[in-house]
Amino acid sequence: MVAIEIRPRDSSFAKSCPQRVQLDVLQPCEPLPDPPFLQMLYRAGNEHEDDTFALLFDGLEGAVIIDAEDLDAREWQTMQAVQSGALVIAGGRLPVDHESHRVGQPDLLVRHGEGYLPIEVKSHKALERVRKEGTGTALVSGVTTPFFEAAVLDAEHNPRKHLGDLMQLAHYRALLDAAGIGSPDSFAAGVCGTEGVIVWHDLNVPVLDPPAYLADPPAGHISALARYDIEFAHRLGISGAAEAHFLDNLTPLLAEPIVCDQCDMCRWREWCGERLEEVADLSLISGVGVGRRSLYKAHGIDDLHDLAALDWRTAALVHGKVDVDGLRQKAAGRPASTPLVEVIGSRPKQAEVLAALGLRTVVDLESIDAKTLEVCAAGVSNAATQIELARARVGTEPAYRKRGLDRVTVPRADIEVDVDMENTNDGCYLWGALVTDRRGGAPTVRYLSFASWDPDTESGELLAFKDFWSWFSELRAKASGEGDSFKAYCYSKSAEQGQMTRIADRLGLRDEVDEFWDSDDWVDLLEVVRAQLITGRSMGLKETAPLAGFAWRAGDSAGTLAMVKYDQAIDEETGPVGRAAAQEWILEYNEDDVRATAALRDWLDGAARDLPPIETAPG
Repeated sequence: MVAIEIRPRDSSFAKSCPQRVQLDVLQPCEPLPDPPFLQMLYRAGNEHEDDTFALLFDGLEGAVIIDAEDLDAREWQTMQAVQSGALVIAGGRLPVDHESHRVGQPDLLVRHGEGYLPIEVKSHKALERVRKEGTGTALVSGVTTPFFEAAVLDAEHNPRKHLGDLMQLAHYRALLDAAGIGSPDSFAAGVCGTEGVIVWHDLNVPVLDPPAYLADPPAGHISALARYDIEFAHRLGISGAAEAHFLDNLTPLLAEPIVCDQCDMCRWREWCGERLEEVADLSLISGVGVGRRSLYKAHGIDDLHDLAALDWRTAALVHGKVDVDGLRQKAAGRPASTPLVEVIGSRPKQAEVLAALGLRTVVDLESIDAKTLEVCAAGVSNAATQIELARARVGTEPAYRKRGLDRVTVPRADIEVDVDMENTNDGCYLWGALVTDRRGGAPTVRYLSFASWDPDTESGELLAFKDFWSWFSELRAKASGEGDSFKAYCYSKSAEQGQMTRIADRLGLRDEVDEFWDSDDWVDLLEVVRAQLITGRSMGLKETAPLAGFAWRAGDSAGTLAMVKYDQAIDEETGPVGRAAAQEWILEYNEDDVRATAALRDWLDGAARDLPPIETAPG
């Protein structure tokens, strides 16, 4: 057997998709380049890191920045700073742990007692607000006092347990311990997020679920350090097997394509996507992750066709909390025609479920499917929903009417306004509206935009929304005064309402906005679609609008690209021509968004009425 030399792995290894780890070794095709949005995130992360370092070094004495380009020199400088007792070390590189195959460059190392603690600078939020005031448990310290002993309680927030952050910090802690310089007094580690404070986590406290892929997971929560050990070893095994397979294809591979939250930005997304579709993988439908997929496969449900073949009614019985085993025992020996309401006794809710599913007499119990019951008993309480999703996904129709629904309907009006906003982490810079006047013969349609290209998004968003709301309120009032019905449509109201709430509070318009939301004039098309259709796919607008034959001019990835274009639209370095082109691109994209909801509504009110019911999908 050929010996495989395992190269040291960096801090991203333990949080990477296992299949990506394998494909990075096998290189089955030319990988896709990083999408522009991911490149933008990298730039944003670097800028946030630079800003954080600038604050830190402006307000703190005893900090050392490692500026060597050569990796060996960077490692040497880091250890020199450690030996000199530096309070803070920025941009360092820890000694390679050849025995455990680790290497890493933490953003910050801060002195704590006789050792060091790691801190990572991240361009995302590190805190989450508590629902009940004063119950928060977050320990935070300022950037200019980045020490664990300086941390104070923030009772209005909890630390955000971002798994990727915790795995990265645990990686650095392992390297610190291997080098003999980890603090012996604490397993704390910090994340400096966009809030501008350092949020501390104890890596040794059990706060995480064990990985879903474990065949025999430990009971209860485990610590970030324990989770990291499992994740790192898992991927190291996958990588080693892939290396061996590359040299000898008789060596089995240990990973396979599974849909996960890293797919959209992965360089192998097209390669995996083709294979997932070819085998009708279970993870293609919502709610089937690694754990659920393994559970299904353990019971002989290997793909979506197998899942679709299970008995929906049996699964619905279980979901309705009918005690099937107890009911069968009570029914044993009774005449086949005995009504089940006599058998079940004083359990009106269960009797109601049985009647709704068409099980009325003892003989009907014979239709309960043993295989489906076995799968449900193993812990799949929502199998009925997933059976229908699988049937829709493998069916011949692009969508199906939900069970028991006679007709697809959608609220319509004389004046219809489709609304969509564009925002960044700093604020909401654009409100777009498509106005459709249906009072005459052929509807008239016009698009309007209310945008601010002020680099100070926090100020610009006030002007943009104020103009939009003034126009919108006037149009609505005019329709009411003329006796015409009026409705405004969005897709996933939480996005628009969240921005409206925040900005309306700043402008003193909250009462007006609340009145509009509470009226029948505000329609969330996502809720309309979800309540009536099953597709077996994502219910996002990019997936549902094509059902109506709609396509975005900028392609499927336009949503993330809009974030990139906004940076160009406000950046002086882009130049006037480049800024104008980026602004035009964004307006065109926003117009497509509102035209997409209008097209979807017309389809729901037309061709979608002929969609077959889910009961007719192949099972």
